[in-house]
This record gives sequence, C-alpha cells and structure tokens, in this order.
Amino acid sequence: MVKEILEKEDVCTSAITLVEITKLCIENKGNVDVIINQVKRNSIIIAVEEEILVEAGSVYGKIRVISPKISLIDVIIYVSARKHYLMLWTTDKDFKNLLEVEML
Repeated sequence: MVKEILEKEDVCTSAITLVEITKLCIENKGNVDVIINQVKRNSIIIAVEEEILVEAGSVYGKIRVISPKISLIDVIIYVSARKHYLMLWTTDKDFKNLLEVEML
C-alpha cells in the first residue's frame, strides 16, 4: 500500500518526524543516513512552524481525551498535517480515532 501511495500522491513529511525515524533506526540498528535520505527523496519535508507548535500545545489535552496514549510529537505531526490540508497516513495506532487519518 505504501508503494501505491508514493506512486500516486504527493507525499509530505513533517520535519519533526525525522526525530522519530532516527530514534527507531538507532533502536533497530538501521542505517540512519540511508533511511533519512530515502524519506527525503520520496517526500516533501514540511517545516515545523511556530504556529503549528503553539496550536499543538493548545490542543494536546483535547486530543489526549480522544487518544490517551498519543505523544506531544505525534500531536505536532497531526496539527502540521491538518494545517497543510494533508491526509495523515500512519501505522501508529495512537492516531486511530482522529479526523483526516488513514491507518496503513
């Protein structure tokens, strides 16, 4: 399914997602540079702007009511997608009940 999305859609990635990718690569002994370069080749990296950070802080408590385990970084990613009118595609179950999210 990911391959089809990459072939048919313009894919965007929040810059803060690079933090999570790096952490996961290190934990799983993956090659950080290879994975980050692959993400950069296959998507447009969206800057995390002050407005997004402030809004994420404002809505964090409300979103935690819907998804109690969601992290602040995930809320920043979610708000970033919403601000840019993007569908958020994820395998992370913490996003499951949020609007404009498609589970992979």
